[in-house]
Amino acid sequence: MNALNYLLRTDLGGTAPVETGQTLLALVHISDAHVMDTVSPARSEWMELRADDAYWKPLLHMHRPYEALSHWVLAAHVEQLRIKPVGPWSERALDLALCTGDTIDNAQANELQAFLHIMAGGRTALSAYGGVHEAGHELGTGAWPFWCPDADARDLWKPHGYPVVPGFVARASAELHSNGLGFAWTSLPGNHDLMRQGLALPGAAIEAIAMGDHKALAGPEGFRPPDPQALYVTHPEAFCTGPSRHISASAQRRAVDLREWLAAHMQHGAQGYGQAQLRSGRADTCIDTEHVCIILLDTHHPAGDGQGSIGRAQLEWLEARLVEVEQSGRLALLASHHGSDALVNTLGGDPERLLAQSLLDVAHRHPCVVAWLVGHSHLHRVTAHPHPEGRGGGFWEICTASLIDWPSQTRSVEVIRHADGGVELVCTLLDHHAPAGSLAALHRELAQRFAGDGAQHLQGEAPDGNVRLLLQR
Repeated sequence: MNALNYLLRTDLGGTAPVETGQTLLALVHISDAHVMDTVSPARSEWMELRADDAYWKPLLHMHRPYEALSHWVLAAHVEQLRIKPVGPWSERALDLALCTGDTIDNAQANELQAFLHIMAGGRTALSAYGGVHEAGHELGTGAWPFWCPDADARDLWKPHGYPVVPGFVARASAELHSNGLGFAWTSLPGNHDLMRQGLALPGAAIEAIAMGDHKALAGPEGFRPPDPQALYVTHPEAFCTGPSRHISASAQRRAVDLREWLAAHMQHGAQGYGQAQLRSGRADTCIDTEHVCIILLDTHHPAGDGQGSIGRAQLEWLEARLVEVEQSGRLALLASHHGSDALVNTLGGDPERLLAQSLLDVAHRHPCVVAWLVGHSHLHRVTAHPHPEGRGGGFWEICTASLIDWPSQTRSVEVIRHADGGVELVCTLLDHHAPAGSLAALHRELAQRFAGDGAQHLQGEAPDGNVRLLLQR
């Protein structure tokens, strides 16, 4: 049994078990890796330089000083899980690694291939040459507005404690070799997996820019549209026309659609996907185990923007699956990218697109549902959803923070059934333990610095961390 301290939560009833119980499932929850091509001309890092202006806040974050290390961080977590693929509480071998979306940042083919080669095993590289970490004269002779790790470059970040890192761009751009997880894994799509910067549906104009040879380093002169978020959703190319530099063009920066995303996951062994999903063009699927059915739901909004929704047909499909689970006497885990606070997207006014309450209503009708695993918010949070009629029961919503931002952790979830019929979910936060001096360790240092006073918010409070979540059955 793990020596860590766990907070026992009885918000949904149940009493502390006196016996070990039977472990039905052990998985690791990974979210928001944002594997990223930082040199992509379809990105608009310059907006981050205006972060102090509330006008631009709906579009942040468009840049983090450690973004070029995103794939190295994922690889470090994958390696740690490969070394120790067991649930920390029960020591049961992990049945599954589940990624709840935003595995890539800008919906690009080269990002998708990098993510898959890390998860399944292989070699990959994402070049940082030509990106904002390399200071130049395109923006004048003043201090470079982005962090430049070179000692001889004058920038606006090193005076605030960001370090000199010799050879940073070369190291970040080097080929990475991953041995893969070595056990079953899958992922589901988030808004960044299928939309430019997680906001805009791919269109001809932004695609031409993405695969082109000029990268904007600043916004167009005097650029201040009435509603920047609405404009980005419909015309992201408008943000990419300011002062630029010449870079190497790449057709691999093209956007992927859901069918290509599905086919690539199938090719690399992701669980749950097959010809049925390819034919339907939907990523909703089930992963069946002996005692628990894991139900994956695609909540990206088809009209664009970062928040999510769910289709009426999806909920009908979910209801049918939950009936089957109950008839089999098993438990159900739901998983989606967006959680209850993010299923709020009404863009396009489609009456077939429904919001959080509709999904909650379905889940509450089926007591087999014990948990809902989500991401998107980039913070650790565990929320109890008691039955709305106050008749006992309910389920836990477990949001796991991102890999790209602080605290860059994954979370194990172990499902245990006790002799009295009660169910317990034991959640443990996991670090990658990359050695000092490695790129993954540097990322963690920079992510904490960038988070600043918000680091504790992202980390969550004690009830959001190492917890034992009880359900009375």
